Amino acid sequence: MTVVSFQPETFAFLKALAGNNTKDWFEANKAGYQRFIKKPADAFRPALETALRDLTGRDIVSKQFRINRDLRFSKDKTPYNTHLRMAFWPEGGRFEGKEAQPPSFFLSIEADHIRIGTGCLVFSKPVLGAFLRELETGGGDVLAGLLNGLKAQDFEVSAPDLARAPRGFPKDHPHAGMARHKGLAVWKSVEDTGLVQGEDGANALLDIWAVTLPFWKWQTGLLDKAGT
Repeated sequence: MTVVSFQPETFAFLKALAGNNTKDWFEANKAGYQRFIKKPADAFRPALETALRDLTGRDIVSKQFRINRDLRFSKDKTPYNTHLRMAFWPEGGRFEGKEAQPPSFFLSIEADHIRIGTGCLVFSKPVLGAFLRELETGGGDVLAGLLNGLKAQDFEVSAPDLARAPRGFPKDHPHAGMARHKGLAVWKSVEDTGLVQGEDGANALLDIWAVTLPFWKWQTGLLDKAGT
């Protein structure tokens, strides 16, 4: 697969936006946003959907997050995100509520690096229940092995959400630490922004996501166990 994707100017624009995060600056530079952010993203995202379909054997849908920040509940009133973020998940995967999601693949284009992720940021209530049952009844050993393997390849595991295991989960269980998660994802930061420039960016990202595929499949298995 060869797709022209992002350019050095993409990262220069994001860096400039970080230093000039105002509506006036953005409006004056909107042509640069269209040329270096929106247009390449609109071309790159379908290529990633195709690549992930080939990797997972599932039809993939995606979402590109808005450049405008949601300021309603934020003390930070700067109007724009200084990154470009996308999420990819299997067609038919159901989002529940505002945040809960099916197992997904994530991409964040930052001003000076790229961040690549796999997993669920927030489990739905049924999937969280299946996750805790798996940890308690044997599936936790498999998950721990997968996470240890990914950490050995420079992936980071998302931080736990709770200070201690939830009520009802045995506090002395060997996987009580993992039970503190209400969602679980792995992330890898890549300093070389050239990874998504030129004609082979989709394949370069696919090579990284492929390493996380067993972890993604473990999470998709939770959906069946949760009956969702």
